This record gives sequence, C-alpha cells and structure tokens, in this order.
Amino acid sequence: MGDYSSYIERDQFNENICELVEEYLGDIDLYPIDTILAIKEETFELKLCSPGEIDSSWTTYEIQSLIRDNEDGTGKETDIDSTNEIANSYFFVR
Repeated sequence: MGDYSSYIERDQFNENICELVEEYLGDIDLYPIDTILAIKEETFELKLCSPGEIDSSWTTYEIQSLIRDNEDGTGKETDIDSTNEIANSYFFVR
C-alpha cells in the first residue's frame, strides 16, 4: 500500500466488504456458524470462511461484528459504520 489512496479505492473496498456481508445475510444457512470475513492485506482479497480455512497471513473479523439490527427491528443489515472502519484501516485517504 502506498502512502495515500484515493477515495474511490477506499469506497470500492468498503462496497466489496458490504457485498460479502449482504451475501452472507441473504443465505445465512449456507455458511458455518463460525463464519468470518478474511482479508489478505497484500492483495486486498476478501472472503467469507471458517477460521480453519486460512493461514495467519489473513486478517480476520467476526461476521457478527459487521451486522446490526435494521431500523425497524425486523431483521438484520450490514453495519456500514463497521465496514467503513475496516476500509479506512486499509486505505489512508488525504
């Protein structure tokens, strides 16, 4: 990662994270109970997996930390504050 990134790069990374969380929410039953979001810092590769499916070169985040109740309390949605925080930790925008 260079010294500075563009807003576009950061926002696209955040969008990619959000899409994975939405994919998870769309079909929770397809994923193991211990599902995590894994990020490979060197390539910015993202994936949903179990902790045992990756090695220590991946940074992991509990999927539940990226989900919140929706405004009317009838379901779950992506916690965009959490995903944005992750994106900001990988891309320094000035």
